[in-house]
Amino acid sequence: MLAATIRTLYKSLRMLSARPAFAITVVLTLGLAIGANTLVFALIDGVYLSPLPYRDADALVDVYASSTKRGGGVDNVSIPDYLDQRAGVPALSDLALYTNASFNLVDSGAPERLRGLRATPSLFSTLGVGAATGRTFGEDEAVAGRDRVVVLTDTLWRNRFNADPNVVGRDLRLDGERYRVIGVMPPGFMFPGTDVGFFVPFTFSEEMRADDQRFDNYSSSVGRLAPGATPADVEAQCAALIRGNIERIGALGENGGWYARTVESSGFRAGVRPLRAQLSGANARELIPLQAAVAMVLLIACANLANLLLTRLTSRHNELAVRTALGASRARIVRELSVETLLLALAGAVLGISLAWVGVKLVAASGLLPGWAEFGMDGRVLAFTFGVALLASAVFSALPIWSLTAMQPQSLLREGGRLAGGARGAQRTRNVLVVVQLALSVALLAAAGLLLRSFDNALQQNPGFSSEHVLIAGLTLPPAKYPDDAARARHLRQIIDATRGLPGVAAAGATTRMPFSGENAGIIFRVAGRRDEGTQLHASWRSVDEDYFKAMRIPLLRGRAFTHADWGGTPKTLVVDATFERTYFPNGDAIGQRILLGTSGDTDSGDDDPYTIVGVVGSVKHFDLTMPANRPTFYFDLGTRPGDSVYLALRATAAPAALVDALRAAVHSVDSEQPLFNVGTLDQRISSSLAGRRVPLILITLFATAALLLAAIGIYGVLAFTVAQRSSEIGMRVALGATRSRILRLVFADGGRLIAIGLAVGVLCAFALGRLLRNHLFGVDSIDPASLAGVLFGFAVIALFACWLPARRAANTDPIVALRYE
Repeated sequence: MLAATIRTLYKSLRMLSARPAFAITVVLTLGLAIGANTLVFALIDGVYLSPLPYRDADALVDVYASSTKRGGGVDNVSIPDYLDQRAGVPALSDLALYTNASFNLVDSGAPERLRGLRATPSLFSTLGVGAATGRTFGEDEAVAGRDRVVVLTDTLWRNRFNADPNVVGRDLRLDGERYRVIGVMPPGFMFPGTDVGFFVPFTFSEEMRADDQRFDNYSSSVGRLAPGATPADVEAQCAALIRGNIERIGALGENGGWYARTVESSGFRAGVRPLRAQLSGANARELIPLQAAVAMVLLIACANLANLLLTRLTSRHNELAVRTALGASRARIVRELSVETLLLALAGAVLGISLAWVGVKLVAASGLLPGWAEFGMDGRVLAFTFGVALLASAVFSALPIWSLTAMQPQSLLREGGRLAGGARGAQRTRNVLVVVQLALSVALLAAAGLLLRSFDNALQQNPGFSSEHVLIAGLTLPPAKYPDDAARARHLRQIIDATRGLPGVAAAGATTRMPFSGENAGIIFRVAGRRDEGTQLHASWRSVDEDYFKAMRIPLLRGRAFTHADWGGTPKTLVVDATFERTYFPNGDAIGQRILLGTSGDTDSGDDDPYTIVGVVGSVKHFDLTMPANRPTFYFDLGTRPGDSVYLALRATAAPAALVDALRAAVHSVDSEQPLFNVGTLDQRISSSLAGRRVPLILITLFATAALLLAAIGIYGVLAFTVAQRSSEIGMRVALGATRSRILRLVFADGGRLIAIGLAVGVLCAFALGRLLRNHLFGVDSIDPASLAGVLFGFAVIALFACWLPARRAANTDPIVALRYE
């Protein structure tokens, strides 16, 4: 048995080496198709299949808030809702709350801004991970005055502290205050991303626990399902908590109905999804259509190779017929052919792995997928690759092997091989395979056209500001160094004034929330002198200085913008956007209206004086170019509500990058311990927000182009083989007086029929694929006549060119040469 196997392998290798062009063509075609499939699967493996660094990660869920009557989606949760859920949802065995926390680290070396989390002590028990060195913080440290402790990630410990084993017990200066390092997390641990370097306790004041904070959603929540519980159980128990709060808060008196009205008007509910879905981000969903696209490329490649193998087998019919007549069993011939195709498939798999490895590195650096995911050629990816190779080998060899079993050696020997290449059954099979390639290629190209139109539509969207030549940079103001609004306002004024004097700066402004930074803030308010029954008014807010709108070129629609006199002065002023006015003042009378912060049942959340609306500016898209700017937003004067985190926006007269060093120097001249972070251009921010559309577009366009080339090669191969097999017939026609144009029409008629049928079937496939992609499109229907017409025209031109080459050869046939062997 072993000797027979070795002989079969040896013979298969000898047959392949005798026709190197055939072997190279098959390996390259398979390598391209298998590599594309391996690339996408490696990305899926890194995001969805690789284990998360937590105990029993499948039981972890993201608990979020959603307003179904305001567009739904995923929102953060409030502290009171978290406390209710932790105490009153038995379907959760543990629950934790966390929110972003950024600190300025002033240690040896330059000051550095670090990103971390404020987290409840239950975060570590919920995730099921403890410290590798030292310990994590406990409930007794989640109280004001005892919360100056920090747990480092392994990455920060190694990169910033050189893996110092004595770091535990050491004090760090974070935002000007002393924090004691009590532990270091194990290697590989991250939450919720690799850019988080430390964890500090999340402390709740009594004010933060109050009912009027229920819609102040700025934190995230992660929970662990109890044994046997499901996400649906959690959602049902959270819904019961909301109903209980409606009754309890509604019984508090005249003003207690605000909670019920807000729940009803917004469709407020709690949602639950797997933690992996939350960590993966929105862009990861693009991998599924990509996997479908590369599967189509593999099918096209298999059809192409089946045609190529049929053609090669046809040319060997005489040889195989003689061997069969001399006693060789069909099983032996089939086994030899199967071994040949298997060797080719394995070689293609090796090439595909190499191509996929390069592609994975490029995609991983594109920003499409979460930074915590690790992409590589692990065991699952290699098993998938060789599994695809074996499947491809079986698929593209099935028809040739079937045709081999149907071969009648006596008739072939009797005909002397003249019908070997022209048997109608084999020809029909080749034609069907070409039609399949054409149809799938048209569908892929049409999908690429839809995504291209969609991406172009996204690029054409007006964000509400001008991003060209704008440099942005973030900074944080430590509470220990700047303990109140007055101190923060003074410091910000010094920094803003310093930046405005830089050469090359046309305008400089500041804001607490920069568009496309992924940050938002909301607040509850009411209109003075007006009762808005049945609803709770809510808006997003930012604080800006007087030149922010000028630097960003956000248009002033009515009234006025802030002036220097508004900075921290009285009366307090507001500027609202057009969406705010349209939503809450549909008569266009927002200017002059007075706004009170907080609910109708509190004392204005500490703001006794109302804010007067003095201007209306254009609405701005803060997160996504493809989403409407439909979030009501108002702007506070930065001197009145300065905040502890601010972005600078500098409009440059030339290249913004040239201002970076000068900006750092200007900021350090005001405060030498003040680091800058997220320094870059606003164009870069917007471009990064489109990665979820750009990268899939590039990949599917590459895959579609490969499919087009394979289909064109398939048409050429079939027609070239047909012309070669019909050379005697064509020579006879020429000898009898057929003109060159007549011969051209003859070949073009054969190719034209295949192209017409392939394009027609391809249109139907394009319609079906467009329907599957409709959730990934923007501003274009799943059936787009313009892009489909362009695809069909371009495809027809390339396909007809593939027909022209064998047609020209046929038209140049010398009848003497063609008839010599007849």
